Amino acid sequence: MTQFIIRKFIPDAENVKDAQVRERYGIVSGIVGLLCNFFLFAVKLCIGLATASISVAADAVNNLSDGLSSLISVIGFKLAGKAPDSKHPFGYGRTEYLAGLAVAFLIGLVGIEFAKSSIERILHPSPILFSPVLLVILALSMLVKLWMGAFNRELGHRIDSPVLLAAMQDSINDVVTTTVVLVGMAASRFTDVPIDGYVGLIVAAFILWSGIGIARDTLNPLIGQAADPDIAQNIESIVLEFNGIIGVHDLIVHNYGAGKFLASLHAEVPDTANFVAIHEVVDEAEKEVWKRTGVFLVIHMDPISVNDARVDHFRTLADAVITRVDSRLTMHDFRVVDGDRQINLIFDVVAPFEYQGEKRTTLLRDIRKGLRARDKRFNAVITVDHQM
Repeated sequence: MTQFIIRKFIPDAENVKDAQVRERYGIVSGIVGLLCNFFLFAVKLCIGLATASISVAADAVNNLSDGLSSLISVIGFKLAGKAPDSKHPFGYGRTEYLAGLAVAFLIGLVGIEFAKSSIERILHPSPILFSPVLLVILALSMLVKLWMGAFNRELGHRIDSPVLLAAMQDSINDVVTTTVVLVGMAASRFTDVPIDGYVGLIVAAFILWSGIGIARDTLNPLIGQAADPDIAQNIESIVLEFNGIIGVHDLIVHNYGAGKFLASLHAEVPDTANFVAIHEVVDEAEKEVWKRTGVFLVIHMDPISVNDARVDHFRTLADAVITRVDSRLTMHDFRVVDGDRQINLIFDVVAPFEYQGEKRTTLLRDIRKGLRARDKRFNAVITVDHQM
């Protein structure tokens, strides 16, 4: 069924990097969610009214509220698909994360309400009446929600969407809560202990934890998380394929929505290179990164001395010293200002974020001490960077 829906309603479905295709995935998921939840609402409401069952009618209203998550998905994807304009030159892609955050909030509310109901059941136990009609309704609801979860999981992984993965978790939570109701119905036939209340508290904690996880996953890119290591490695590898670029560093990747990235990078080039020729190489590297990754890259050129035996020797010494201090450290932009009594070694050190405050001061002291142990004339002028 899932594959049929994808083929029928999402043209060019394999081209998931295309903004319109991605938007189509989100809208299809939202509409399917609305239809499924409205179907469950209608069935439960009709049976609830026909049997005068308040619990079934209330559960029908719960399914109607579940449709709100689907509606949020549709709105989120429609906004995320808007073209860039003068107010938002990088587009509206981050609204998808806001939609995911809204779904996480709704999941959290469900968890809180379920916890309150479970505590109420423990404090004031009441028998759960077994009803074949109710059993059929719960089974139908579980089957529909299981399919919705699998459907959103497939679509969510295809386009790496936090909103659809949040919708998947919402469906799974509904299945788990329904299971608790079934457990309570079965247990009430053998004991007066409100087992469903205690199990309900565990489930409520599970729902709340899943909501927190979804919120964390959607907040991270909004706050500004580090670049995905695979994306960073891919960009650096592509740039280093070009002749004339001998090193890269200070890569920064900005996320403007799923699949929408803007990046900047420093490329080390020989200081003897022809400026016009090397500029053309850099332009080609930027275009190639865009072509192969979809990341809009801006490259800053850093000229460095090459084929200078004395500079190369000092660079090797400095690299050995910083590696001995901490093997995770790397160095770039190495320059030498030579003199008879003092030799200034100017370079940047890329260090883990743990090097802050006093630890950073100690790091600089250890590197300078190690260099002066090699040659008392060395004066290290060091800038500490952190990998973005």
